[in-house]
Amino acid sequence: MRKGVPMENKAILHSIEKNISTLLNYKNMIFLHFIGFFMGRAGILDSLAPFGIGFYVAIILFNKRYFSVALAIMAGTISTQGLMGSLQYGISIVVISILYKYVLNLRKTKIIKISILSSIIYAMVASTFLILNKYYIYDQLMILFEALVILAIVFISSYAIPATLQSIKRKRLATEEVICVAIIMALVLSGIKDFNIAGLSIKNVLSILITVLFAYNGGASIGAAVGITIGLIGSMSNSGMPPVVIAIYGFSGLLAGIFRELGRAGSAFGFLLGNTILTFYINGYYEIFIQLKEVLLSFIMFLIIPAGVIKNLQRYTSSLAPVHGGRGYGEVMKQRIHDKLWDFSDTFFELSSTFENMVQQVEAFDNQDLSRLIERVAEGVCLECGMRRSCWDKGFMTTYKSIENLLLLIETKEEIGLEELPDHIKKRCVKAKALVQKAAALYELSRINLTWRKKLMESRELVGQQLKGVAQGIQQLAKEVNNNIYFDTRLEEALYIALDKVGLPATNIMVTHDESNFLEVTVERKRCFKREECSSSYIPIMSEIIGAPMIKKTQSCNIDFDNNLCKFVLVEANQYSAITKVAQVTKEGNFLSGDTYSFIDLRDHQYMVALSDGMGTGEKAHSQSTATISMLEKMMEAGFNQEMAIKTVNSMLILKASNEIFSTIDMVVLNLHNGMANYVKIGCVSSYIKKRDGKVHTIPSSSLPIGILSEIEIQERQCQLSDGDLLIMISDGILEVNKEGRDEWLFDYISSIHTLNPQEMADKILHRALQFTNNIPEDDMTVLVTKVWRNI
Repeated sequence: MRKGVPMENKAILHSIEKNISTLLNYKNMIFLHFIGFFMGRAGILDSLAPFGIGFYVAIILFNKRYFSVALAIMAGTISTQGLMGSLQYGISIVVISILYKYVLNLRKTKIIKISILSSIIYAMVASTFLILNKYYIYDQLMILFEALVILAIVFISSYAIPATLQSIKRKRLATEEVICVAIIMALVLSGIKDFNIAGLSIKNVLSILITVLFAYNGGASIGAAVGITIGLIGSMSNSGMPPVVIAIYGFSGLLAGIFRELGRAGSAFGFLLGNTILTFYINGYYEIFIQLKEVLLSFIMFLIIPAGVIKNLQRYTSSLAPVHGGRGYGEVMKQRIHDKLWDFSDTFFELSSTFENMVQQVEAFDNQDLSRLIERVAEGVCLECGMRRSCWDKGFMTTYKSIENLLLLIETKEEIGLEELPDHIKKRCVKAKALVQKAAALYELSRINLTWRKKLMESRELVGQQLKGVAQGIQQLAKEVNNNIYFDTRLEEALYIALDKVGLPATNIMVTHDESNFLEVTVERKRCFKREECSSSYIPIMSEIIGAPMIKKTQSCNIDFDNNLCKFVLVEANQYSAITKVAQVTKEGNFLSGDTYSFIDLRDHQYMVALSDGMGTGEKAHSQSTATISMLEKMMEAGFNQEMAIKTVNSMLILKASNEIFSTIDMVVLNLHNGMANYVKIGCVSSYIKKRDGKVHTIPSSSLPIGILSEIEIQERQCQLSDGDLLIMISDGILEVNKEGRDEWLFDYISSIHTLNPQEMADKILHRALQFTNNIPEDDMTVLVTKVWRNI
């Protein structure tokens, strides 16, 4: 028997679903009849009631099953216009019903055509009634006015009805749908007419309640729009109500929306404040139409409405903006870019794993390689030899072992005499000389093959590391793209005002700050044609308003030649500044130094100082250190972190040439925003930090130079710098001039120097080192001294 839900249970479930659907249809039917009745009662200019026809047309467009709503509409119209006064409306509804049910296909007809056709039908019916009686041009104009109202109401109701009755649970409505719902509600309220309880106008109480509800959920713009709508329709439907009521509801709805951040009480207070202001403005004339007790009753009803009900009503009373949870489309695009970059990063990580898994350990001549080599030697010399049977068939193991020993001799000695050959070969082999030559040649080929196999494996491993580095770089970029950026509109306004007061024009100002609260100001203005007005005039004023010193992010401005505008970006000035001075001398007899250095500004308030010493001296050492520094600069400027940059440089040096290229790296990156120094030292000598109080700290190093091993261990050291610190970096040519006290002499000498001038410090260290060698440099000597000071 097939498993599943029994047939009896399925029938029960189907019956329940059918009953629920029927119940919902009844609920909608009752709701539409209720609304239709009051739409029929709603009037304009006291004697006109076209709203019911427009509402009815929209209903049958939505669902033909609701034809009976016409009866409720006519009942409402008759209750206010009387039987004879409602006749033209009733005949128009009958004609429209027949036409749309039996003649037109509503699904294939555009709503604009249906609206125009409904307006024409009413105009023709009403004009016929008018011709049968005495009439004036004014009456014909009123018929035309009613026809236009019907056309508008069909459109408005076609937005409001689906938004209210559709089965799909929508979270938010579009702005036009919210306004249309508000207009229908205002028309329903106008259909209540002057119904009072205990001297309170039910129409006014509900109007205030609806305005506050929309303002509380939708904000100031929605509150003002709904207030104006209710005031306008209320004023038009009651000739005794002056247009000032539009301002009352509109202004009060605006303030109710502004104060909604204070909760329900805030929205109620905002509406009351708006009423009070306009009451004084019109000298109390307002109290004739909305009494204070009506306002208070509305507030009490608003405050006691359960929070769940308010939340359920929110989709009818707020616009589409919150759908994205407060995130603009820019945020959505930023997230998409982040996801795409992250996908790229994952792809490169997978490629890296693929290459690393392809790496195999290559050993020097394993047993299989050795057997193959001996076999090739035998084939090349022994195959045509007459003694082959005696050597290989009868004495295989002895011959095999002898050739193996011969290969070991070839590996250890450059040349082999006949007397050095293994005993078995000297005594039995008739082609000993040919055997040695063949074995040496094949051994050399095997050694070269092994070397290139190792190179291939290393290259695969390095490519894998490079791909992993690229993946990490893309991942870091994705994180930076996804960083939250906040806009400070209040500060923008303050800057506009401050610049305007002194007559400095600004076309556009944008103030942003990131999660670390670092400020960035973008200013757009007319071109100054390189008069540097941005530095001389704008920056001092903007720095004063912001309360922090500002500087240009880049020295040059971005010029928009088409619009004759320039744009410059200001950022907060760094808390620290740094300057580097150099003292250098090359080895006696050389024109090029093997020491290469660099000090550059990086992004994100960083400053890099790097020193590289190529192995040896002269042109070769110079090319090694220059290549190292050049690649390091490019990697750091591109935004890579120190570890990734150094590993990439190491890989490049290994892959760059078949000959070995070794270099040291002495590198420090200063964060000029917080004063942190991050040291990376590979194969170099110690560095020193001399504090302002005279104390000296040593930064040691213990690793091998780069370019030797494919895997290098990078150890980073961090330290907090202070105002006036001197960072001293040297090449090994400085330290090794004193053979006895290698490190101690320089530490002691730096401690004895009393100067805060970085150039003087560098010169003194170099001069003292040269004294050990009688002013004849025995190696390349370089001293870098970086001074760090705090900006006031």
